[in-house]
Amino acid sequence: MSLLTPAMNETLDRIQEWQEPLLKDLHQNPELSMMEERTCGIVTERLTDLGYAVHQIGGGVVGVLANGEGRVVLHRADMDALPIREDSGLDYASTATGTDLAGEQQPVMHACGHDYHVTTGLGAAAILAENREDWSSTAVMLFQPGEEFGDGARRCSAVAPTAPCPTWVWTRWCWPRRSSSASRPWSPARSPRESSGW
Repeated sequence: MSLLTPAMNETLDRIQEWQEPLLKDLHQNPELSMMEERTCGIVTERLTDLGYAVHQIGGGVVGVLANGEGRVVLHRADMDALPIREDSGLDYASTATGTDLAGEQQPVMHACGHDYHVTTGLGAAAILAENREDWSSTAVMLFQPGEEFGDGARRCSAVAPTAPCPTWVWTRWCWPRRSSSASRPWSPARSPRESSGW
């Protein structure tokens, strides 16, 4: 059973035309924690084009799409990469380097799937924006910097004045699993009111 309407499924099929090139571009151009300027620019442009109210917050981006009555659902996606040299053999492998917070030059790679987070987060944003007649609530799309080294979540607590308090928070981690499978976290998560300053 699909949770998407037929129109949403059509959007999903269509956006794959830009998702694969975007994923490869992000993978080839990774940015270290709290230095995600290029990625923020891409996210800001796409969310703006989709009709979201967009705010720069704590080195990240939040887009809000109010669409009638209902719950406020926040979707969180990480953006940063790791100081690792890529040796994957992919034709779109990263050869990027970046200066870390200590001022040292480092090789940079999306070894943790945050290029996928951004691509699928923007895909979800597109599906919602292009099919507003099929749902009613407020979508808050948060693209967080600095997850790998910790400070991004604290800095993004500045989202509170720019977005309504979420009733639900949706995030994910990339694990090697069977396609279309899902799992629940092994430990309880804190509510956004407890952990984010709302």
